Amino acid sequence: MLFGATSVVENFGISMNLIKKGLKDVKVSGRSEIVPNSKGLTIMIDFAHSPKSLENILSSVKYYCKGRLITVFGCGGNRDKGKREVMGEIAGKLSDFTIITSDNPRNEDPSEIIYEIEKGILTTDGKYICIVNRIEAIKYAIDIADENDIIILARKRS
Repeated sequence: MLFGATSVVENFGISMNLIKKGLKDVKVSGRSEIVPNSKGLTIMIDFAHSPKSLENILSSVKYYCKGRLITVFGCGGNRDKGKREVMGEIAGKLSDFTIITSDNPRNEDPSEIIYEIEKGILTTDGKYICIVNRIEAIKYAIDIADENDIIILARKRS
C-alpha cells in the first residue's frame, strides 16, 4: 500500500527526495515498534498474528541482531487452531529463545493453546519456556536479555 501511494504521489510531480523526507518519521503502531525502556534493551512490538508475519519479523530482525533473538508470543483463542503449531515451529527455528505465553485466550484454556504451540517448537532444536501469564513472560524476557539481544513481543500490543 505504501509503495502504491508513493507511486501516485510521484506521478503528481513530487520528488522522491521529498517523499523520502515525508516518510522518514512514519510509524505504524504495533508494527516493528521499538519500546523505550530504562534498561537500554532493544524491545520491539510486532502484531505478528499469522505464520507468515511471524516469520517475516523474526527473519528481518535476526539479520540485525548481534546477540540473541528472544521471542515472546502466544496465539489467540477461538481462532485458527491450525496455525498454532506452525507458529511454534517458526519461532523455534528463527529465535534463539522463545517464551510461549497466553494471548487473549477468549473461551479456550490458555494452557491448551500453549500446548498446541509447543508441539510445533518441539519439532525444532529451539530453546523455550512456557509462562502462561503474559506479564510474567515479558518480565522474564527482560530479566534474561542483555544489551546485544533483541526481544520481540509478538501478537498482542502489551
